[in-house]
Amino acid sequence: MRRACLVPLLLLALLAPAQDGVFEIIKGGKPVGRIDVRRTEVGDRALYRMTSRSSIAVLWTHDVRSDLATEYQGGRLTRCHSTYRVDAELRDSSSMRTVAGRHLCYVHPGEVFVGNARGDWTVARMYYEEPVGQDSVFVESVLRDCPLVALGDGRYVLTMPDKSTNHYTYRGGVLREVYVDRTLFNLLFRRT
Repeated sequence: MRRACLVPLLLLALLAPAQDGVFEIIKGGKPVGRIDVRRTEVGDRALYRMTSRSSIAVLWTHDVRSDLATEYQGGRLTRCHSTYRVDAELRDSSSMRTVAGRHLCYVHPGEVFVGNARGDWTVARMYYEEPVGQDSVFVESVLRDCPLVALGDGRYVLTMPDKSTNHYTYRGGVLREVYVDRTLFNLLFRRT
């Protein structure tokens, strides 16, 4: 009897951490930081949390930190908040909360608007599920839907409002890499 009870508990303990993960941040072929991703589910609520810290050299070395929290209730996006700091200085932030079914949005330094997210796919969710059949994703940092194009073989390109792109690679439905293509530099996030 004891053994029968322990097997399901052991399986749950082994499977639960597989939902969360660590991504190494790579610039120029060298590791410069890491991203920790976590999902917590309680009842019909799911909270996604992503934190990153890196030391990136662009002219000189900068300490870069980001924090993202995205919450769903009953499978619907209800709120999110993100911050981006360089050398302890807040460079960017965004916040969205749902009131009476409407997404009230704030993007630093003072843009306030009612959002119109078409679906419930977010960047945070993409770290846990392959976005099969999706043509847009709500990007928490800009609080807007951005176009997503499936390239086949588990590869997708997400285009930001400034035309920069993120390239996502899934294997067996699991996110393995994100290639961040920016004007001044490129980064690779690789699951460890």
